[in-house]
Amino acid sequence: MNKEWIPNTLTLSNGFFGFMSVIMTSNSKFLYASVFIIFAVLADRYDGIVARKLNIVSEIGKQLDSLCDALSFGVAPAFLIFTKTSTSTEFISLAVITAVICGVYTCCGIFRLARFNITTMADGYYTGVPITTCGCILAVLSMFNSIPNFALVILTVILAYLMVSTIKIKKI
Repeated sequence: MNKEWIPNTLTLSNGFFGFMSVIMTSNSKFLYASVFIIFAVLADRYDGIVARKLNIVSEIGKQLDSLCDALSFGVAPAFLIFTKTSTSTEFISLAVITAVICGVYTCCGIFRLARFNITTMADGYYTGVPITTCGCILAVLSMFNSIPNFALVILTVILAYLMVSTIKIKKI
């Protein structure tokens, strides 16, 4: 019996949750958008665990994972930050700059995923901060209305840089 569908279903649910986050963001449901990104984090966490437990690591699973991660932790949080910050009265005049920053964040995340796919982990360390971590940070912090929008945009810039940096992050 082909068990490959089990982790692939979890991986695709990660992508589904990312898509749902984009839909919620486009309807100004920012809290729900953040929650869907957190659901995507959970699906992303368990797809690899399930695949290893069932001993069915596959090339298609690896590619699905990267594509879903690009959506859920690159596009969805960037769109959330852009939409949330550019619709507020304090930041509306800088919407173009915010769009560029969020676009750069997405591209840095995609680059990080591509680099991860073609390199091997050295001594249990990642190179650069994983896109999942960055997307989750943006989602969680955007849930709090007490954080100024300008701070969210600056954090987006910092996280974009950290994804493509050569900083070593211990895998836990």
